[in-house]
Parts: sequence; structure tokens; C-alpha cells
Amino acid sequence: MSTARKIAGTEDFPEASPEGASELGRRMSGADFSRMRASLGKSQRELAELLGVSLKAVESYEQGWRNVPAHVERLLYFLLFKLSEDAIEAEEPCWASMDCPEDKRTKCVAYVAKEGRFCWFFTGRLCAAAKSEEAEGRGCYSCSVFSRMLARVEGGGTR
Repeated sequence: MSTARKIAGTEDFPEASPEGASELGRRMSGADFSRMRASLGKSQRELAELLGVSLKAVESYEQGWRNVPAHVERLLYFLLFKLSEDAIEAEEPCWASMDCPEDKRTKCVAYVAKEGRFCWFFTGRLCAAAKSEEAEGRGCYSCSVFSRMLARVEGGGTR
């Protein structure tokens, strides 16, 4: 089992990703949240401040007393990737990797902002490519761009 899969919280769903697991009704677990915090090297208090939530909220997420909200989960991944930009620097922009047609690119916030490694953060759940007929139903966390970056950050290279 890769560290990336453990961090992503998909060890129980080997074919799934964090997004896929959420689509199946499974949210980030307390153990997943705790692993993400440890991976960031932050104390509960430090992470609470970064996320703009109370220390009690972080404790509750980790203990499984409260569900981790989707926006908090997304922000955790954003912090992990931003603090590890050297590891993901070689990743090509999503629009190139996904071979998005020019007409879709110009409507994509990630393309307009020139942030092809953070498309999943800007779009929420589905990018323009995922909304197309060919890729319908695919979420951003199951996207190959996201998966490769997570593997680079947690595994030290591509998988």
C-alpha cells in the first residue's frame, strides 16, 4: 500500500480515490485527517489556525466525532501541494495532461489563472474535461493529474 493511498484515505477502496470515496458516501476519516496533519508537520493548534477552525474542530475531526467538511479536506490537499511545490514542479498543467480542447480551456478557471496543478482546487469537484461527455462522472480527486501529484508528494516520485 502506497503512502499516497494511505494519506488519501483510499486504502479501503483500492480502486477509488478520495473523490471517488466521497462520491460513494465516504468522507475523509479521522485517521486520514490525522495522517494529513502529520504529513504537513503541523500540530493540531497550528493546523486549526491555518484552516480557520477551532482547535476543538480539529480534535473532533481526528477523533471521528465530526465529519471533515469537503472544503476543509480540499484545503488540506492544497496546503500539502503548496508546501511541496518542488516535488510537483515537473507535473505538466492539467489542460496539457488531459489534452483539453482550446474551446474548453478558455472556459476553465485553472487555465485562465495559469494554475494547471491546482485545477481540482479551483473547480471544486469537476473540471471542464470531467464535465465533457467522454469523462462524465469523474471527479477531480480521481483525476490522473491529482493522483500523480499526490504520489510525488507522498511517495517521492511518480508511481
